[in-house]
Parts: sequence; structure tokens; C-alpha cells
Amino acid sequence: MTKISRVFALAAALAGLAEVALASPVVEGKGKGHSPNKCKKPAKRRAWHTLGNKDKKAYIDAQLCVMAKPGNPALPGVRTLFDEMVSIHQLQTLTIHSTGTFLPWHRWYLDLHERNLRDCGFKGAIPYWDEYHEAALPLVASSDVFDPVTGFGSEGTVAPQYCLTDGPFANYTNAIGPNWNITDGCIGRHHVFNPLRDSSFVDALLLPNATDVRAQTDYCLSLTTWAEASTCIYLTPHVAGHIGMGSTRGDPFTSPTEPLFYLHHAYIDKLWADWQAQNPAARTYAIGGRNTQDPAVGFLELPGDMALEAAVVFQSEPTPEQAALVPAGDEGDNGPNVTLNHEFTAYGRIPLARARQVMDTKGGYLCYEYV
Repeated sequence: MTKISRVFALAAALAGLAEVALASPVVEGKGKGHSPNKCKKPAKRRAWHTLGNKDKKAYIDAQLCVMAKPGNPALPGVRTLFDEMVSIHQLQTLTIHSTGTFLPWHRWYLDLHERNLRDCGFKGAIPYWDEYHEAALPLVASSDVFDPVTGFGSEGTVAPQYCLTDGPFANYTNAIGPNWNITDGCIGRHHVFNPLRDSSFVDALLLPNATDVRAQTDYCLSLTTWAEASTCIYLTPHVAGHIGMGSTRGDPFTSPTEPLFYLHHAYIDKLWADWQAQNPAARTYAIGGRNTQDPAVGFLELPGDMALEAAVVFQSEPTPEQAALVPAGDEGDNGPNVTLNHEFTAYGRIPLARARQVMDTKGGYLCYEYV
């Protein structure tokens, strides 16, 4: 069976699990962590290109503060709080990609990032990179997010690292990555064409004969089951955005070494929120799927099974110190499938959370909306 056949087979299998969740959704207002009365004034997450320069500067200044704060030294290689966030993602990569936890885990992770920003005096909400809007640009490099003065900097000029030489993050040294490695490296960025528009790089996996990311994104939001929609969002707009960022160190493990990661994932979270809003009663708490990667598939977007990907693509293995911190993936689930009781850990940065607490963006644990 080819990889693409396995992708479709996996989506079909997940759809069966999702139907169970959709048939008996958790009733809104029920369950630990859901306190709608505590979210009377949701924060407004806005598109980056709509922000004024003052708001853009406030966000970037807070990000620079996070990059200067000391992080958890118990996590391998961590020096700064920014490193700590990368490490949290690195250690859990194999249970949060190509699994049923992808969307809820990254929603929780964005909230963790926002907590760090607030500790640095940030009073706003995480903005999002409106990739649907930016798909109209001839070149992704012309996006507002890459402005060297009011944005995240443009791109490097010297191959192969393409280290940034302009913008607020020039000369910053990342300590975590690539993959399982712990090595110092720059924030590198190199742009080609506009991957936010042209999705030929994924061979139109879920919408045959369509190479327009916007068309595939519309298709994702038209799907009615959790399994189909979440898999579609993961494969096309999610992968397109990572390629669009142009991060030369943006491997699946340490992609948060690129500061723009958080704006990209806020956009992906917005797509999920938009899908949920189409049928809140059935979709707000819809969840399911494997809580660990299928060994025969690994990352849906990469060639080969998990063993081949580890040996050929990542070419690295976790150290014993890292392996001791890697979660099994089934924490809270009491089985191989993701449930609303699934646990998220920040290794002591904040208390453990459960999936049910992040399913509703205005459920009490979270309190924001996209505008």
C-alpha cells in the first residue's frame, strides 16, 4: 500500500472514531474546565496585516522579552523561555503531529505562548497570519509579516542557513534542534514563490486536481466529520504555511524556533474555530483518532513509515535524557484513542490541562475569538 493510500485509509478509520464523538457530543457547559461565565470579554485575535505599527511593536517587544528570560534548565539544552517552548514542542512532536491531538494540543500551546507574553507585559492577543488573504500575493516574501522594520524581518542571503540579517530577530541564537539535536543555530529564512497559493507540493492530497491552497482550505471547512476536517487542515493549509514561512530550520520537531510559527498556528487554530462554529452543538467537543502516530505511516506529509523517517529524514534519535521526558501519548485517555480527558503537559511551567478545556475558545480556560 502506498503512502497516499494509507493516508486515505487512515482518514477513513479516523472518521469512524469521529462519528462516535459527533453522535454523542459533550453538552456545552458540562465538564471540568468549562466555565462560560468566566469569558465575558473574549480577547480579539486579529490578522497581522490589519494591526497598526504600535500593536505590531508591542507584540514583537513581548516576543523579544520571552527570548531574553531564563527557561527551565531541567529541559535538555534550554537557556531561555523561548528555548523552553521549542523544547516542549520537540519532546512531544511524535504525539502531536499526524494524530488526533494535533489541533487541540497546538491550541493549548498557543495559550501557553500567550501566557508567556503576558508575563512580559503584553496586553493584547496573539495575532494571526492571514494566509488565505496572503495567498493573493505574487511572492510570499512581500507579505507584511516579513517587513524588516514593522514585521519579523525578511530573509537571509547566505546559503545554506540563510541567517537573518535584518529585523528584530537578526543574530538571535537558537539552542534547540534541528530534529532531536541540541545545537546552536540562527533563525534562518529563505523564500520561494508563494506556497500559500500553490499547493502542488502536496499533490492535492485531499482535493484532486486542485493546486490552489485557498480552494483546498474551503474544501477542508466543508467537510463534516472531525477526522476528515482535521486531517485536511493538517495536510494542506498547515503544511503550506510552514513552507511559506521559509524557515531553514523548520523541521517538525523544532519549528517554533521561527518566531512566526505562532502566527501561523493561530491561523490554523482559526480554521478549526471556523469549522467548529458551523455546527457548535456537534463540533465544539468533537474529537478522536490515534493518540500516537501510526508506525506504518508516521508523518502524513512525509515519505515512508516512522522507522524510515527517523533514519532518512530526521537522522537523529532522542538522547536518554530526552527520551525520559517524551510522553507515551495516551496520558488521560485510558486507551489508544484521543479523548476529552487527554492530558497536556508543559513540564511544570503551568498545571496539567485536558483536551476538554481547550475545545471551546470561550469556555473559561480559554477566552478569545478571531476577528
